[in-house]
Amino acid sequence: MKQALLAIILLTVAGLIAACGSDVVEPAAASIEVAQPQNQTNETAAVNPEPAGDQPQPAAPVFESQLNNEKAVTVEVTPLNLPEGGPTLDFEIAFNTHSVDLSFDPAAISILRDDQGREYPAVAWEGAGPGGHHRSGVLRFEVPETATKSIEVIIHDVAGVPERVFQWKLAQS
Repeated sequence: MKQALLAIILLTVAGLIAACGSDVVEPAAASIEVAQPQNQTNETAAVNPEPAGDQPQPAAPVFESQLNNEKAVTVEVTPLNLPEGGPTLDFEIAFNTHSVDLSFDPAAISILRDDQGREYPAVAWEGAGPGGHHRSGVLRFEVPETATKSIEVIIHDVAGVPERVFQWKLAQS
């Protein structure tokens, strides 16, 4: 009789553990499912997108880094806040070389150009000072006044290269 009672208690405890365990696992699986990234498109992205009311917004497109490697200097430009904007448009910039002096002001030699040809000056460089062979920081630009389909960051006269152009398409034509 003691063995039968012990078996019933063990089966009851096992059933409770299984029932509680499935309740704990199910919400966790649901939260992981909700956190899955949505399909990303550039179709609706713009520098100043219009809100779409109560409709869910697609995930912001990811704008990849671009490289230019000319005359012994590699320049890498990575957009930081293109789709959402802000008080400025920000780009992480890295200059790398082993033979060229990097003594220049990145803000003074850089512009942002929109798809209509309007140019916006850089307003700040927040990063490593002049000199050395490896410099990086954040270059900030004025935000274009109207929505635009594409933008270019243009950096002039690094290592004798007249223009290094980095372009991102923001919206489908």
